[in-house]
Amino acid sequence: MTKKTELENTKENSSNSEEKDLKESSKKIDDLNNRLLRALADTENLRKNHEKEKEDILKFGSSSFALQILSLTDNLHRAFNLFKNNEKFKSPEFKEILNGIEIIEKDLESTLKQNNITYINCLGTKFDPNFHQTMGEKESEKENGTIIEEIQKGYTLHERLLRPSLVYVAKKPKK
Repeated sequence: MTKKTELENTKENSSNSEEKDLKESSKKIDDLNNRLLRALADTENLRKNHEKEKEDILKFGSSSFALQILSLTDNLHRAFNLFKNNEKFKSPEFKEILNGIEIIEKDLESTLKQNNITYINCLGTKFDPNFHQTMGEKESEKENGTIIEEIQKGYTLHERLLRPSLVYVAKKPKK
């Protein structure tokens, strides 16, 4: 009887040891599986971030060039307005020059639109610090905070602010 009991004890110990090893192995497999899933998720997140950065570089990489073009656009617009509003240049001989400048200005505006550079239409709207920079306030009958004068045009590039509009906003006159 004692031999059987020793044999049974050995089997039980062996069985307990195998069960313990099996549980440990299962735990290790679960741990490794979780690590693998986290690593795969991290890799996918890195890939998505890389794609987003690449897309942003393609969209907004030209912003410094666009700002330089806007400076050129402003100067052309100022020159055109100078000619258009000056009596000296209303004679027939200058009319063709004015028409040429107007065509250039329209082509430039069209090129800006084709490159997702959009003018911020601000006159008569409420001041928004996300798109406008105030140069000051002027007395007006319009509601406080309404943009009444634009000093410099503002633009967005792919709906992101490229340059704010420089504006004057209304304030009620003192009584």
